[in-house]
Amino acid sequence: MRTRLITPARVGRVWSAAVTVGALLAGCGSGEAPAQRTATEPGNPASTQGTAQTSPKPPEASTSPASPKASNGTDLAACKDADCEVEVRPGDRLKIDARFGVDAITVKSLGGGEIRLALEGSSGGFQVEGENVSVKSACTNDRCRDEGELSLTADSPGRVNDVRLRLAEAGSTRAVLVLLPR
Repeated sequence: MRTRLITPARVGRVWSAAVTVGALLAGCGSGEAPAQRTATEPGNPASTQGTAQTSPKPPEASTSPASPKASNGTDLAACKDADCEVEVRPGDRLKIDARFGVDAITVKSLGGGEIRLALEGSSGGFQVEGENVSVKSACTNDRCRDEGELSLTADSPGRVNDVRLRLAEAGSTRAVLVLLPR
């Protein structure tokens, strides 16, 4: 029969293994499955091996804002009758029926919870309400053109002739614009 001597180094390994097994067994009764480690902890090369008991993490919140949602989506043609809710971006142009005295509304810019709109018409006299309003009318040979601009915020709607305008939601690159006939 051979006698085996246990050296201090072996005692450390045996003790380490026993502690690891004990920790794993203790976690078995908790009802949670052990999670796999994926990153190395500084100063512990063994941390990439085996499993570890961790509590589940809640899903992380998205850092980018959700895209605004509109009932007419991105269908700009839905605004022809001045009754729509559309998602718009800078450069989008909404063509409006001539009976409203507005030919088109173009999104000039978005930012800071505000949308800046450019207005075009041929009625010979825009009636515009809103913030930062500017209007020019020019008539040549009985042909009149109206041009204007206005800003909208969620708290400050606007109007051009008989079309009410409201900013329902604003993001950094998209917004939801609501048009309603008066």
